[in-house]
Amino acid sequence: MELTQRDYDVLTLTQTFSQVASTHLVELLFADVSHSVPDKVLGRLVRLGYLSRVGRRAPGDKGGAGAFVYQLGRAGRLLLDVEGRLSPNVNNHALMMADTYVELRRAEKAGVLAVTAWEVERRVPPSVRADLYVALDFPQQGRSSAYFLEIDLSTEQPARIRDKVAGYWRAVEVSTADYFPYVVFVVRQQVRKNELGRIFQQLPEEQQAMLRVYLIGELIPELMRL
Repeated sequence: MELTQRDYDVLTLTQTFSQVASTHLVELLFADVSHSVPDKVLGRLVRLGYLSRVGRRAPGDKGGAGAFVYQLGRAGRLLLDVEGRLSPNVNNHALMMADTYVELRRAEKAGVLAVTAWEVERRVPPSVRADLYVALDFPQQGRSSAYFLEIDLSTEQPARIRDKVAGYWRAVEVSTADYFPYVVFVVRQQVRKNELGRIFQQLPEEQQAMLRVYLIGELIPELMRL
């Protein structure tokens, strides 16, 4: 069966984040159609082996209780030349990356910003990969900026956080650019925001200057002020 452009868009978005919830796909790719269309399209892609259902999202997460989680199926991996095995488990980190991307696209739809570039797992030489890189225009403010977003699930220990920040600081030291993006940690819980804030306060002042930590719900207004 011939795939449509929307089918390819579904597969490409799924590949980009490795896993996405049905709610991500519906909001980003099916906003212009009736509610029955995405169920039919996703169901067909699963039957044909292009998509695989991993399970359902846990209650209380951004995608909503019970949202199906998808990854590329065998046919999808062959089509897009993706290596590796299917995951048996829901990847909450991947889903929160997609959540963050959806927040940016919502803000773009509202006219408060424009996403001019973005990349998942952006390499930041010499030793770091940013979970999500975004370049944004703020038309009402007449400015542009870029950010390295670190999606934090409250699972990494302080030593790992310090190592990650040290990697970003090495990137600052070797960079020849006039501007180095802020490194923004995105979290879900105020407790974690406070914890990261305390860790950052123990770092050298020059490293503190490049760091921010925001709740995902406050990310857009804070970026507009940053």
